[in-house]
Amino acid sequence: MGVGRTIPVEETPMRSLMIRLLAMLAALMLVAAACGDDDDTASEPTSAEDDSAAGGGTGVDGGAEVAMGPASVVAEDQDSDGSSVVVASVTLPSPGFIAVHGDGGGSPGPVIGHSDLLPAGESTDVVVMLDEALVESGVVFPMAHIDVDGDGVYEFFPPDETTDGPAMTADGAVAVVPAIVTVG
Repeated sequence: MGVGRTIPVEETPMRSLMIRLLAMLAALMLVAAACGDDDDTASEPTSAEDDSAAGGGTGVDGGAEVAMGPASVVAEDQDSDGSSVVVASVTLPSPGFIAVHGDGGGSPGPVIGHSDLLPAGESTDVVVMLDEALVESGVVFPMAHIDVDGDGVYEFFPPDETTDGPAMTADGAVAVVPAIVTVG
């Protein structure tokens, strides 16, 4: 019978990424809670709390809350010489970056390039230079990241060193889209 039997779950790159992202968000929430206000009186919600209620939550920059959402990314299928990817538009709730992830079997894989620091708000036609040129056509995954520590440097090396975190959409999903790059 099935009592006491463990059914193995296939570890996929997307599942692994989602587990790491959920762990990172849980850690950020714990840090935010630990940095909370000791005053027991009610107060008006802050803009960071409003952002959290709208989806996306907050990160912590030296004790200050940083809005992680809502964010959005639009990237179109495109022709390229393989050295860069163009993101049509990105909307960030706080300053951040676009990180282009390679294909990890149909989901975001390792980061293959990232933008310079982008301001909060909408940025259009963001050119992301890749660390190494693509040699063949395929799918990439532009993902919005927030500069959580506020140092202007992209730092995202999961699972051990994760400083800057993925931005979230209004419905709480990671702000990432697939785009087909045709290298020619």
